[in-house]
Amino acid sequence: MTTTNQGTARRPGQPAPDLVLFLVFHAGLRRDFKRLADAYDRCDPGDARRLAPIDEHTALLLRALHHHHTSEDEEIWPMLRTLAPEAGEVLDRLEADHQDMDAVIERLTSGRLTTREKADDLRRLHELLSGHLDLEEAHAVPVIRERVSAEWWEEVGERVSKSQGRDLPMIAAWLMDVAGPAERQHILDTAPMIMRVLYRLSWRRAYERRAAQIFG
Repeated sequence: MTTTNQGTARRPGQPAPDLVLFLVFHAGLRRDFKRLADAYDRCDPGDARRLAPIDEHTALLLRALHHHHTSEDEEIWPMLRTLAPEAGEVLDRLEADHQDMDAVIERLTSGRLTTREKADDLRRLHELLSGHLDLEEAHAVPVIRERVSAEWWEEVGERVSKSQGRDLPMIAAWLMDVAGPAERQHILDTAPMIMRVLYRLSWRRAYERRAAQIFG
């Protein structure tokens, strides 16, 4: 657990943390698990070539979702409990939701499901996520904006980004696809130069090829 220090609490007059990427990530989760379920439904279960990119992208987003939940449970929620004890009940519910979703993720990554079962579990995950993110954005996000310092939030974001490992290029390009025009420009304006260059040279095209294979 991260311990509180002088740099974690937002002080009067300081800027609010930049939540653009955080909320774009949420938007992507809301959009794509149902789309992936639909892709499985359209696919012949015996067509291994067609199934491969759907399986790969599903596995990528499941890893990203689990990674996101872990960073919240290990860093963000403990900090909010320190800075805003009154948010404890909501945070308890959010952590319980994570456990429910992790059970679905475990089934989906077991390697034992049919395409129909994968589609059903992805729709279940979509339903769980929708309620979870509604609660989080209505109650936890305003507390983050009000109580957490921009510096601490940026440090957490950098750690999360680095820990994505080999998934980072595809996750970054996926986020850019999810983002609206203003959000996309903001992400480009605030991202490190090397990431902007790599996105334009290769990451975007690799993602677009996969998306075309899956969604047409």
